[in-house]
Amino acid sequence: MPNDWEAKTIPNHLGSHLSYLPGNIGFVNNDFAQITTRRHCVRSDNEALTDSNTRETPCQAGEKTKYSSGRLESKPIVDAGKPFRAEIRAKINWNGLVGMRTALWMRNSETLQNCSNNPATNDPYGELDILEWYSTAQAYAWSSSHASCFFSRKRNTWRTRVFAHRLEHRPGGMATSLAYDWHVWAIEFDGQKVRYYLDGKLIPVSHYTADDNTTVDVIDRTRFDESGGYPSTMPDEDFAKLNVNRQMLDQVFRAKGPWYFILNEYVEWEPNLSPPSPTDPFPVQTTWIDYVRLYQKN
Repeated sequence: MPNDWEAKTIPNHLGSHLSYLPGNIGFVNNDFAQITTRRHCVRSDNEALTDSNTRETPCQAGEKTKYSSGRLESKPIVDAGKPFRAEIRAKINWNGLVGMRTALWMRNSETLQNCSNNPATNDPYGELDILEWYSTAQAYAWSSSHASCFFSRKRNTWRTRVFAHRLEHRPGGMATSLAYDWHVWAIEFDGQKVRYYLDGKLIPVSHYTADDNTTVDVIDRTRFDESGGYPSTMPDEDFAKLNVNRQMLDQVFRAKGPWYFILNEYVEWEPNLSPPSPTDPFPVQTTWIDYVRLYQKN
């Protein structure tokens, strides 16, 4: 593994049934990095997740269902104070179940801790989701730009001001799953706007959220684009829509850097994200990473 990347160890991620283990990162023919996700059946929360308790079949009575996956993180290597482009070539080998998610993303050095604990805060948190692929919507590429956080009094939790991008994969005018084939996911930041691409095609904005009372859908459902999908009225982001001032944006992109890459999978645990049933078989899932390329202007 390159010296500027690390396979993380995160037990019970966010208090869930999913743990990230370095052993779930491997290489295929010394060529592709492989992220592996699998089920474990354990007798207690303290039992280590190992090869010996891996199980594709449902866990038995008296056993707890847990999952392990891999999470690769780079060192802080992206100076978001300057224009950049990043490309990730990846292939999702889906196991056929609901509740699976692959994420290829970036973060700045700010955490959400203050925003979570202090309703008056407005931290310069930054997150750039190059891809979030949900197995419940196999043909859709989701990307998003998160710029600063706020405490939602409606939800009694933190939220981010965000542009959500969406593109339905419709080669030949037919919706087609993004799993099982190689695709190149890309992000560009020109110093003003963030743009996302799937195999060279722009992923336009779907909606944006500025605060508790402002979520605006910008999809035009009265017509179709050249591939047969609904077009967006905001192909490029307009940060003025998020009510984030220029000073805050400078903090998000420039002061809270450099940024780093994260490549990982999720086994969903929140009910609204349709987690897999513990009573169904759970075949191993993998995601292959061919390369991560970064182009940075001096």
